[in-house]
Amino acid sequence: MPLPGFDGTGHKVETMDLVVFTTVVRTGSLGAAATELRLSMPSVSVRIAALERKLGAPLLVRSARGSTTTPAGERLNDYAQRCLDLLDEAAIAVTAHETQRLVLAAPASLGDVVFPAALAAVAGKPITVHCRVAHSGEVVGRLADGSVHAGFVMPKVPLRALRSEPISRSPLVAVCRPGHPLAGRRRLRIDDLARTGVIVYRWGRDAQELAASLEHPGRGLDAPIHTTGLPSTALRMALDAAFVAVVPRFVAARSVRDGDLALLPLGFGGWRVDVQFVYASATADRLGVRTLLDRLPAIRATFDQD
Repeated sequence: MPLPGFDGTGHKVETMDLVVFTTVVRTGSLGAAATELRLSMPSVSVRIAALERKLGAPLLVRSARGSTTTPAGERLNDYAQRCLDLLDEAAIAVTAHETQRLVLAAPASLGDVVFPAALAAVAGKPITVHCRVAHSGEVVGRLADGSVHAGFVMPKVPLRALRSEPISRSPLVAVCRPGHPLAGRRRLRIDDLARTGVIVYRWGRDAQELAASLEHPGRGLDAPIHTTGLPSTALRMALDAAFVAVVPRFVAARSVRDGDLALLPLGFGGWRVDVQFVYASATADRLGVRTLLDRLPAIRATFDQD
C-alpha cells in the first residue's frame, strides 16, 4: 500500500518500507530484522537504501555492532510507528461494527496503573480501547495530530491547546525488601541511605537533583546511586538486589500492601510526581473520552490507594 511521497518527486513510501525500517530500529540490526521478517539481508539493505533515497536523508548509521538511527531516522521512526499503528487499528475498526474506537496513550511508567484503570472505566460500554505507550511529549504530539484521542502525561510538557484534568500529585517514597537492614526502623534520616544502593525513578529533570541530594562522603562503591526511567525497574532492584527504591507512592502501593516491599519512614520534601489526563477539544464529545471524564474520580482513587 503506497503512502504519499515525502520529497515531491513522485517516489512513494510503501507500508513495507516502514515495516522494515521500524523493525531494524527495534531489533538494532539489518540481520536481525531480516530474520524476524523472513527476508534476505540484501533485500532489507536494498529497501533501506531506497527509502533513504526517497526521503533524501540518511536514516541509519551502520557498524559492525549493528544499526542506530540518525537524527532524521529517529524522527521518522516515531511517524512510521504511528502510521503502522493506524493501519492496524483501521483493520480492526472495519470489523468492529457496534463499537467506537478509543486510542489512549501514556508513558510506560504510568501504563501499569492508568491502562487497567481506564479499561475498567469503560467496561460495559461499546468502546474498543487501543493502549499506546509513548513518553509525555509524544502523547501531546499525537493528541495534536489526531492519532490519539486522550492520554495521561506527567508534566512538565507544554499542553498547547489541549484540555487537562489533574489525576494525582503523588509524593515520592522509599521502599526496600522486608529483609533489608533498614526495614522496620521507626526513624530514618537521608544520611542512613549512605551504606546501601539506591535507585531513583527518573520522572523528569528534578529527579537528577534528588539523586544528587542523596550523595554522601561515606558512600562507597558498593552503595551506588542509580536512576531509571522505569519505576518497575526500581522496584525490581529493591526486590532482587537489596536496593532502596525511590518511586512515586502509587507505583509502590500494591507491593507494600502485599508485603513484598516495606515502606521506609523517609520524606523527600516537595518532590512530587504530577499526573494529568489530557484530551483535545475535538475529541471531548467522543464516547470513550466522555466516559473517562465521568470516571475520573475512580481513576484518581487508583492513585490514592495506600
